[in-house]
Amino acid sequence: MFSAFFLNVINTRTYCAVFESDVRLPFGYGVSRRALAVSALALACAGLSAPCAALNVSVTAAATNAEESGTTPKTAGTVNLSSSNLALRDVISVLNANKAYAGASIDSLNIVLAAGVYQLASTLTLTEDPSWAATPVTISGPAGGGATITGGHPVTGFSPVKDAASLARLPVTARGSVMVASLAQNGITNLGTFQRHGIDISITPAPLEIFFRGQPMTIARWPNTGFATIATLPGGPTGLSFTVAGGHTAAWQSEPSLHAMGYWARDWADTTLQVQSVDASGVITLASPAPEYGLAVGQRVFIENALSELDQPGEYYVDTGSARVFFWPPAAMTDGDVTASIVNSLFVVNTATYLTVQNLTFDTARGDGMQLLAGGKITVSHVVLRNMGNRGAVSSTGSTGFQNVTVENTGEGGLTVYSGNRTTLVPGSSFVTNSTIDNYARRTRAYRPAISLSGDGDTISGNTIYNGPHAAIIFGGNDHLISKNEIYNVVTETADAGAIYTGRDWTTRGTVIADNFIHDIGTTTAPTSTMGVYLDDETCGTTIERNVFSHVNQAVFIGGGRDNLVHDNLFVNSSPAMYVDSRGLSWQKALADDPNGIFRTELAAVNYTQPPYSTRYPPLVPILSDMPGAPLGDVLTRNVVINGTPLLIDSGAQQYVAVTLMFGSPNVVFETGMSDSARATYANLTLAPSSPAIASGFQRSLFIPASQ
Repeated sequence: MFSAFFLNVINTRTYCAVFESDVRLPFGYGVSRRALAVSALALACAGLSAPCAALNVSVTAAATNAEESGTTPKTAGTVNLSSSNLALRDVISVLNANKAYAGASIDSLNIVLAAGVYQLASTLTLTEDPSWAATPVTISGPAGGGATITGGHPVTGFSPVKDAASLARLPVTARGSVMVASLAQNGITNLGTFQRHGIDISITPAPLEIFFRGQPMTIARWPNTGFATIATLPGGPTGLSFTVAGGHTAAWQSEPSLHAMGYWARDWADTTLQVQSVDASGVITLASPAPEYGLAVGQRVFIENALSELDQPGEYYVDTGSARVFFWPPAAMTDGDVTASIVNSLFVVNTATYLTVQNLTFDTARGDGMQLLAGGKITVSHVVLRNMGNRGAVSSTGSTGFQNVTVENTGEGGLTVYSGNRTTLVPGSSFVTNSTIDNYARRTRAYRPAISLSGDGDTISGNTIYNGPHAAIIFGGNDHLISKNEIYNVVTETADAGAIYTGRDWTTRGTVIADNFIHDIGTTTAPTSTMGVYLDDETCGTTIERNVFSHVNQAVFIGGGRDNLVHDNLFVNSSPAMYVDSRGLSWQKALADDPNGIFRTELAAVNYTQPPYSTRYPPLVPILSDMPGAPLGDVLTRNVVINGTPLLIDSGAQQYVAVTLMFGSPNVVFETGMSDSARATYANLTLAPSSPAIASGFQRSLFIPASQ
């Protein structure tokens, strides 16, 4: 039984007449056992004088949603690639099978999603068959946008709360405003599982979250904003119990699944964990084990996941026992306004090469938006990644990158890139460029940066990063380029943290931080403990050049490292502009001298006395015999400091740090005339060519604002 279909062959303007075969092929990819109806395509293409250059495959939301919801049964059958109404999961399964079934002579495959919302029931997985390895594959939506792949499920059927038990727990002022809906009646039975999350804890999917008109809502909490502080520690600093002043502890005793978030002992280390109990005296006891660094009086905490705290618009509470969601909508609510996250990760690429994903929105998941786990040469372009419980995307493949991407409202970080070989110093050549990332640490606040980078030889350039409680960029490894990024309004909730951060490794050398515009960093509550570029704990061999810092507390901070070069930077309204200490000779000396400590362990791991390390970084070779822990070889030169303290170098470091050609107000003419204290935008921080500092060799920044 055969039926004809046509393949549009791009570039040759030739149409290949082939036939759909009814043969069923024994492979089991995607969600079911399938067979492709294009087995004759390779022979047909081989018979043409012109090659079959590209196969375009059309995917629709209607077909996808019918299959995902079960309206169209997921049974073994054919995938007719000539159809104009294919389901996304079916088409991805083609790549999981041998290319011969789709036509060995196809030069490229274009999977084109029509505008619409593609509602997944489970993770979309691509494990590209090796036969596709040299074939470019593009998965794209309309150029102007409009194709959204979502792991969210609409929640409808809300009604006023009527049962007496729930009303008794709700605050009196909320009882007429909070609505309730059955998740089970909406087809949602897997509510996920809460797991503690925070510093040094592996990232796991969030439980079900609620979104209203595309924005994440807030789990009912106390206080509604900001923090309370720990008043007493009945069990001591290593115990599990604490008290807070003003808390609604009597009501909390009736809450079945209370959580507590806190910067329990350090202002750079948060953990959210379950509350074991609240007793009649107001003592709150956490579930074991205790937070990593213990507890301390005065540290910041809040309580969440309490129906008794659902007291303002935008808050919700999920009752896992009855599978209901209680919600105070921030505006008049209609069907389609409320969405619950039901899928873990949206798109997992176990392996692929020459893959492009473009012009798509990935929206709402409990886990990551995308995971690119193996292969290489993958490009994600003009893609939106938003409303994830974990990260926007994770990549561990080489020559892979994200360009013109928007990441927002993620729970555990923005983009994570592992690329390049630190042992051989072979560059990964991966990149994040011209992208915008904001509100990237909703669930865990510290050490969940907008961009996390490790490996060797990767690039972060031209991005705009803002609205983050901790670091914007955290990097490790070697020979990266971090350039032309605008970073602002980050490190807003933490201390002892920096907008760009790395630390505690003598071997992470060769990275260049250049031409960035870093402004309005830190908090007013802890101004002396927030930094612009933070080379923590003896970081070495980093170049910081031609950056512009404005309103940054401790703009460049070198925590005892050596061989760092800081030159041609402009510091305005930032004090101190540059800081260097000698911690490796004082309070951190024992760690620097420890043969089994982290510094010497990392040295041994890369065989630093032999190539490629010995030839790439000659100053590293004699480090153990040349005052290990001393900030030798740091150079600060040709920097401009306006309206701020230029330097703070501790007494132990002064003899090792070279400082030359420091410029101030007499050496500078700005292109825009105004008081220096009022300068805030890049336009009014640009030096005029007539500045004496430029005549003396100062190099202006090459940063280009995103608006230009």
